[in-house]
Amino acid sequence: MEWRAVSVADVDALAELLGRDEEATVGRRESGPAEARSMLAAPGLDLPSRTWTASGPDGGLLGFAALQPAPQPGELRAQLVVAPSPDAPAVTATLLDRLDVWAAHDLPTPDTPVTLYQLPGCFPHDQLLSRGWTVVDSSSRLTVDLDAIRLPEHPAPAVRAARNETDLRTVHSVLNEAFTDDPEHPHPDFDAFHHAQRRREGYNPDLWLLAELDSVPAGALIARDPVDRAWIAWFGVHPAHRRHGLGAQLLITAFSLLRARGHRTVGVDVDTHNTGAMQAYTSAGMTLLGAADQWRRTYV
Repeated sequence: MEWRAVSVADVDALAELLGRDEEATVGRRESGPAEARSMLAAPGLDLPSRTWTASGPDGGLLGFAALQPAPQPGELRAQLVVAPSPDAPAVTATLLDRLDVWAAHDLPTPDTPVTLYQLPGCFPHDQLLSRGWTVVDSSSRLTVDLDAIRLPEHPAPAVRAARNETDLRTVHSVLNEAFTDDPEHPHPDFDAFHHAQRRREGYNPDLWLLAELDSVPAGALIARDPVDRAWIAWFGVHPAHRRHGLGAQLLITAFSLLRARGHRTVGVDVDTHNTGAMQAYTSAGMTLLGAADQWRRTYV
């Protein structure tokens, strides 16, 4: 068994590892090279020093771990993928040991939480529990087949694309207001937020959308446009302007723009317990693919 950090040249091998993990856990493969590239391009992730992987005699990956800054300021996000194999218990233990070492070095304070997403029934489940990790939440992945829903020929009148940096700042401001009551979704200032977005695969300012009500910015959406998939990254409506259909108009406009750019499907991850968001996505034609558990650990 060989242990080493990963590089961008490992995208296909990481995609295969993700697929084997999903196939064993939920019975189907959902991830591919796009998901692998997104993992390796996570903002703040230093590939040489904060990734670790095991490979078998055939060169295929047996497991992968990484530690990076979380979207929430001051917190850390771990990544862990282990596919079933005779070596899986030992691989999991070594990767969790490595995460512990990194966390001890990188945590600003010992009580700062580290989060990690895993499929329900994942192979590392028991080892995570034994090391003090607990499940605190879950998220759902939804998708829409753009060939199977009816899309309007013209954009919704209340929705327009951002035209300049002022509009980009307005998108950021509206999203801040939309998530003001959700402690899991704080945003940094615009410059930090925009810097993080530019680093993500598929960044495209033409897909930053504003919804206006009586000329007042009331909703916003950010989509991403990588080569082999489309994604809703951020979506929200100001609490004072909900129940006017703006969310549906934003989503349908995004679907139309992405369809025109050659995409056939669009995906999104959303907090499973956010019933308002789930209803907005399903009302726009998205369907549930599956869920992932959010694990958390503090090192106090």
